Amino acid sequence: MIDMDYDKLSKAIYAQNKAVGWWDDPNRCLFETLQLISTEVAEATEAERKGLFDDHLPHRMGGEVELADAMIRVLDLGGRLGLKYAPRATFVAMPPYGDGSVGARHLTINRDIIRLAESLLPDAIRKWTRGRHYSRLLDTIAAVADSFGYDLQGALLEKLEYNRHRADHKRENRAKANGKRF
Repeated sequence: MIDMDYDKLSKAIYAQNKAVGWWDDPNRCLFETLQLISTEVAEATEAERKGLFDDHLPHRMGGEVELADAMIRVLDLGGRLGLKYAPRATFVAMPPYGDGSVGARHLTINRDIIRLAESLLPDAIRKWTRGRHYSRLLDTIAAVADSFGYDLQGALLEKLEYNRHRADHKRENRAKANGKRF
């Protein structure tokens, strides 16, 4: 499992992303952000299906880097919302979702994305569960990566460094037609 200070990392990722403009829109839709996490998981599934190496970090498997991307997005959102990571001693890493296949493991992550999404609904009863669902989502991504034997921590740190220098992450390039808006 990954051994990192999620709270410190979350603050750093959010500060970096805010500084380069990813959070310029104060009304940025958090559900779009959650969907982008799900997109990273779908990309991990596709990389596993095809046995692909990553385009940006070609010495790493695509599924490993896509799960690192998902973790980066979750940590960024946690920083935006001021959520704190709370490990749970009773956490069951991989609930029996199907047969333990790639799809079953990745769907487990998506289940936890949906739980976090539900906690963001404007319902005071659900608000208190945000931290719990955020923590579980981080734990689930780490557990899934571990189940593949991936070095999630290494991939995450390498991807963060790579992202710092990406042309498509610069404000001016995101503002262009077909640029990354969120």
